[in-house]
Amino acid sequence: MGSQNNSRQEHREKDMPQRDPANTSNHSYEAMGGRSYNICTTANCIISASNLIESVDDSVNPCDDFYQYACGRWMEKNPVPESTYVWSQFEVLDNQVNNALNTILSSPNVNDSKPTSQLKVFYKACMNFSQLETLGVSPLTDFLKQYGGWPMTQERWNGTAFTWQTLLGEAKRTMGRDYLLSIWVSADQRNTNTSAIYIDQGSLGLPHSVLINTEGYLSKVSAYKKYMASTASVIASSLNQTLEEDAIYEDVNAIFDFEMALANITMPEEKRRDSERLYNQMTISDLTNLTSATFVDWLKFLNTVFSEVSINIDNNTIVIVNEIEYIKELSLLINSTRSRTIANYIMWRLVKFLGDETNEAMRDVSFQYNKVFSGISTQIPHSLLCISKANKYMGEAVGVEYVKSYFPQQTKDDTSTITEDIQEAFKESLASNTWMDKETKLKAIEKADAIIKLIGYPDWFTNDMELESYYNELQELSEDNHFLNIKALRLWMTTLELSEYGLPTERNRWATAPAVVNAFYMSEFNSITLPAAILQPPFYQANSLQALNYGAIGQVIGHELTHAFDDEGRQFDKEGNIVSWWSNATLEAFMDRTQCIVNQYGNITIQGLDDLMPNATINGVITQGENIADNGGLRHAFLAYQKFVERNGEEPRLPGVAHFTPLQLFFLSAAKSWCSSITREGLANQILTDQHSPNRYRVMGAMQNMKQFSSVWNCSSTAPMNPPNKCIVW
Repeated sequence: MGSQNNSRQEHREKDMPQRDPANTSNHSYEAMGGRSYNICTTANCIISASNLIESVDDSVNPCDDFYQYACGRWMEKNPVPESTYVWSQFEVLDNQVNNALNTILSSPNVNDSKPTSQLKVFYKACMNFSQLETLGVSPLTDFLKQYGGWPMTQERWNGTAFTWQTLLGEAKRTMGRDYLLSIWVSADQRNTNTSAIYIDQGSLGLPHSVLINTEGYLSKVSAYKKYMASTASVIASSLNQTLEEDAIYEDVNAIFDFEMALANITMPEEKRRDSERLYNQMTISDLTNLTSATFVDWLKFLNTVFSEVSINIDNNTIVIVNEIEYIKELSLLINSTRSRTIANYIMWRLVKFLGDETNEAMRDVSFQYNKVFSGISTQIPHSLLCISKANKYMGEAVGVEYVKSYFPQQTKDDTSTITEDIQEAFKESLASNTWMDKETKLKAIEKADAIIKLIGYPDWFTNDMELESYYNELQELSEDNHFLNIKALRLWMTTLELSEYGLPTERNRWATAPAVVNAFYMSEFNSITLPAAILQPPFYQANSLQALNYGAIGQVIGHELTHAFDDEGRQFDKEGNIVSWWSNATLEAFMDRTQCIVNQYGNITIQGLDDLMPNATINGVITQGENIADNGGLRHAFLAYQKFVERNGEEPRLPGVAHFTPLQLFFLSAAKSWCSSITREGLANQILTDQHSPNRYRVMGAMQNMKQFSSVWNCSSTAPMNPPNKCIVW
């Protein structure tokens, strides 16, 4: 969701405390085929068994379609809610976390720290419907007015003072938005001990594949243009401006044509997987020489971006440019495009981003667009939006309160042990690898051993003073102006990021906040992050079987660890630096194996989407990193569980489903983690934009590639789940 020492490994296994996490002190016995089995009778084992019964479709042969077998009944009982496009185990857990956060955010306490108090002020303002309607879109139009306003919403626009680089710089400085150009500060990938400035191509308002093939996505293009026109009409009306529909669509079409031109010079994601190609270090002076003199004053632009942090950018300042050709092409495109169109485009992207922070009229316009794109039929409940925003913008403050109330120490301890087990399994697998040469193998083991594991929450969360210091520069939030709060938080977040330029990096940096249901690998620090929110059912369950835990949270952990060695992660050394540490022969063998994965998933075509997209085939190149991680993660979670059984003995079985062996429960738990229902529109959008394969194929692909799966489930050599050719990278 990234050197082998045999004596150390043996010592670790010998000295490890013997655990029985299910705490199955109260066992019953059930005779099956003349053999008796221990049955786990803890409350959590009973719950786990019940959940399994509610999920498994016994009418399906597990060797034919394991996803349908493991998830069939779950999908029947869990249709997609009208306000979303997907409903999976992740969304179920996310909903549970949101309910907990609602309790926290809705309960002011006189003993709250200042950050917690500010967090609850933010939530209160976000939930103040009457005030949101009273203010309408005026906070947004006031913001836009500072930079000349949105031309297409004005009867007369004076563009004489307009410079696109000033507007772009302000969009980044105040809101952290990256249009036309992306600017950010992160670890220098050649020296991850310090931070550097990166410059890259900008984001797009529509998926790249839509913009370069508009004929194949006419309904999406039409919805996007209507979204733009309707938004402009709402804002123009609030400004008492009378605009003809033809005039609005003249601007809309010009904006869309400009964005198509941007897409045509934008490098697609499948060609952005070579980190060495993307790393181009140069001075501002060098960058200026690369581009047209009339394109941008880089010094003025970057000093605008960094003005909040008092960092002076001069011609000798070093930056890292990702896409040099894009920068060159952009300079030509800008110089051949009307100022009005450029201003309209940047303002449109800002309004698209900020519109939902205003009133119901603006939220309804975006909802109509999202209906087409994702297949939702009702708006997301406003309370869920506010909870999500609180977690997005003040995730650390949210996390402190969440961890206090909902995250037991046992969970952190147990998942830490599972993580270490899987890390050791990966190192052991590397040591026995037959296609790597000795030198590359040793460096791979060193990298696996060096992976930083961040589990649950940061250590500093236990220190109230640290939390206060973290939010020290955030201005006082308002109880009655949600938009101003968004402005304040966006400015604070952007300033916090940009202020790190030139400073030593924090290697134990968390990739996300604790109350987030996800997991991450950060290549620049060679670290994995497992937030508290994902460390609970259905991924982790205390006092239940470890077969279930290794299958569910174990495969998630293994997935993130494997990212350190996927097609992108393998380009970084144990310190997170871009280094060529692979021998040519080993790299060639790796590329052959990854190509097998690319071909396997790239040959999957999803049926029934012909009216939504011209080619409903999984992009094997874009998804290869995640597919490699899915395969390696499942395999090493399984190997780690086998080691657990060697140390602790075979686990008991679950009541009511005692015909499932613990190893079968491992695979059922792994598959059940990915059970999901999704709208057709949502599925089409996922294929277009997501680096992950659809959940069905994440399960099917990884298990089809594991010989252990077919052995555990007694699948014949001709079974669909046991293909003769298996793709194995790690």
